[in-house]
Amino acid sequence: MAIPTTLSLLALLAAATACTPTVTQPYVPAGADALAQVGQWKLQGATNAQGQPIAAVLPNGQAKHAISFSNGTLGIHGGCNQMGGRYTIDANGRLVVSDIQSTLMACADDALMEADTVVAGLLQGTSEWRIAESYPEQLFLAHADGRRSHWVADRPAPSE
Repeated sequence: MAIPTTLSLLALLAAATACTPTVTQPYVPAGADALAQVGQWKLQGATNAQGQPIAAVLPNGQAKHAISFSNGTLGIHGGCNQMGGRYTIDANGRLVVSDIQSTLMACADDALMEADTVVAGLLQGTSEWRIAESYPEQLFLAHADGRRSHWVADRPAPSE
């Protein structure tokens, strides 16, 4: 009797562990696409590799740009031009943005036009990222070249 019971328990244990999912990307936050779940992120500021503010990302001292993530597509809004590109999350959990394209509209505000270029350049490439659990959520990007940027979820105020 002890042998059939032992074999039954071993078979049950083997079946239970066979269904356990394996983690293939240990550093990717929970959710299919945590960046896309928020909707839109508004730029709050950026610093260069030495930690100095990059003033050009805030034209005339004001935050204008926002980004959105959806199904592998990055949208950049708020400047003179509509910009966008493709993004993926690599095997190490890093954000990889490639092929940013832009309309070629000119606008009277030179600072806003410069901000378009600087923000697009800031996002292009590979970045470590994290979302702070707050309301609204905050997104922090640490770019491969040492620059950092800070974004806040752009959500409507909760209704009471």
